[in-house]
Amino acid sequence: MKYTYKRGAYWLFVYLFLALIPLIVAISGSTPGNRGFWTELGVAFGFIGFGMLCLQFLFSGRFRKIAPTYGMDNLLQFHREIGILAFLFILAHPLLLLIVDFEFISFIDPKVNALRAISLIFVTIAIILVLASSIWRTAFGLDYEKWRLLHGFLSLAVIFIGTVHSLQVSYYLDPMWKKSAIVLLFLFYGYLVIHTRLTRPWLNRKKPYKVTGVARERGDSWTIKVKPEKHRRVQFICGQFVWLTIGKTPFSLQQHPFTIASSTSDKELSFTSKESGDFTSTWKDIKPGTMVYLEGPFGSFVPERGKNLFLVMGGIGITPAMAMLRSMKDNKDPRQAVLIYANSEWEDVTFREELMELSRKINLKLIHLLEKPPENWEGESGLVSRELLQKYLPENPEHFMYFICGPKPLMDISELALRDLGIDWRLIYTERFEII
Repeated sequence: MKYTYKRGAYWLFVYLFLALIPLIVAISGSTPGNRGFWTELGVAFGFIGFGMLCLQFLFSGRFRKIAPTYGMDNLLQFHREIGILAFLFILAHPLLLLIVDFEFISFIDPKVNALRAISLIFVTIAIILVLASSIWRTAFGLDYEKWRLLHGFLSLAVIFIGTVHSLQVSYYLDPMWKKSAIVLLFLFYGYLVIHTRLTRPWLNRKKPYKVTGVARERGDSWTIKVKPEKHRRVQFICGQFVWLTIGKTPFSLQQHPFTIASSTSDKELSFTSKESGDFTSTWKDIKPGTMVYLEGPFGSFVPERGKNLFLVMGGIGITPAMAMLRSMKDNKDPRQAVLIYANSEWEDVTFREELMELSRKINLKLIHLLEKPPENWEGESGLVSRELLQKYLPENPEHFMYFICGPKPLMDISELALRDLGIDWRLIYTERFEII
């Protein structure tokens, strides 16, 4: 899918409008007297932060009409960064009001109103916890499932208490239609949480998959293969991913994104992951017949018909490339493909033998890049660099699409180097999931 400035401007306008809805409601119609610039700015920060936080449930990356515009990984990154900004707006709301007039401290004084004070203190602590756990989740040793539960509960609690707080103060929301609009807004975004956590799993419960095999791969990685149980296999485009839940029920906090590594022609779906973390370290113990649920597919990390492929992959980031190359083989696709595959050592090269076989069956130029090459190594060594990419850049670069997936340093260097080499940014696709 080609991205355009017009499309980007459109979605930016949509986001700004939706984020400003609470503020627009507040200042519409009759309004009370002005209390001074800084006081009104502090109040505005509260409405803006509230609107941005509500939108987090919409721009969470699970809605297909939104995700294809920028790619799932970009939406997840946007969700994280804009969430931090939203919480900063919300925190700035009481801080600025207290600086302007310390009388506002009465809002958190239990002697004045105990329930209100407890609620607002809870919101402040909740905001700090959400911020800290989102930025330093791994440093805190908080596993993904527990973080997801904490993150969702606290965020929804902040929105609920924020709604009640704005209705109680009612300075700008005195007319009934304004109160109704704010309540409807909360109910709508609250339903999005229910839709994600309950509705979609409920609809998905009748489409289980079963594990047909588990295989060890090079580079401390494992591949699991699954097949649908009495329903059609999900239709996907090579490069897309699904949210995967392993167990007897789709109602689980244990849900992680994995790229489909199999060909689009395969009857079964395969997923390959490096053995790391609490979830993927259990893959080797999965038994055939284990129930699996898939939600998706998602993602716009996909090749366009007729475009050649220039792939820069590192480590287990090879999985989307495997889907593309396997599909090319099965479909007898004549397109050109260049794969620069970076790994630490030769023995770590996942799918090493299969890639050699693919290079003989399709129009694939395979370049292995090793950080620690063995003796008498005749291939490329070191790290991905501008010079390396320039060396293998095709003569007709405008006829290629550029896909980058792997460790963050590899992706950052490759993306900037390709743009520096004159590649149109609209032809460069990246896939990042390190924020999960």
